Amino acid sequence: MKEQIKKTLYRVAEDVLEKLAFIFSFPEDERENIDYASAVTAKVSFTGPFTGTLVMAVSSRALPELAGNMLGLEDDEEPTLEQRYDAVKELINVICGNLLPAVAGKETLFNVDPPKIIKDLENDMKAFSSENEEGPNPLAAARLDIDEGQCDLLLFVEGDIPTDAIHSE
Repeated sequence: MKEQIKKTLYRVAEDVLEKLAFIFSFPEDERENIDYASAVTAKVSFTGPFTGTLVMAVSSRALPELAGNMLGLEDDEEPTLEQRYDAVKELINVICGNLLPAVAGKETLFNVDPPKIIKDLENDMKAFSSENEEGPNPLAAARLDIDEGQCDLLLFVEGDIPTDAIHSE
C-alpha cells in the first residue's frame, strides 16, 4: 500500500508541476531531503476517510521561475515574495486536491484546509511526530529534481489508512 501511494504521489506531483507551473521534474529517490532551511515550505491538512497533512518544500532558487510561469510573467519580471509564496500554496493545494481522489477514489469526499507557508519547520514537524526520536516518518515521500532546484513532498497520515479507503487503479 505504501509503495502504491508513493507512486501516486510522484505521478500527481509531476503532472501538476508540468501542467500548472510548466516545470519538468524528475524523480530522485536516492538523494537526501532538500535543505529545508533554504527552501520555502508549505503544508495543507485534510480530513475524510483518513486524516493527514501534505508538506511541500521547494528550493528558493527555483521559486522565481516557478511563480513567474504560474503567473505568466515576462522573463524580465521578478515575482514578489508574496507571489512566490502564493505560487507554492497554489501548487500544494492542487497537488493535494489531485492526490486524495487518486488514492481514495473520485467519489470520496475530503475536507481540505487552506494551505499555509511554514515559517518554523522544525517546530511544525513536531506535530507529525509520535514517540519516534528520529522525527516524523511520512507515509510517502516524493523527491523531485526540477529545472532550477529541488522539490520534496511528504505525506503524513494520522494512524493507519483503512484498507477500504484505498482506491485501486
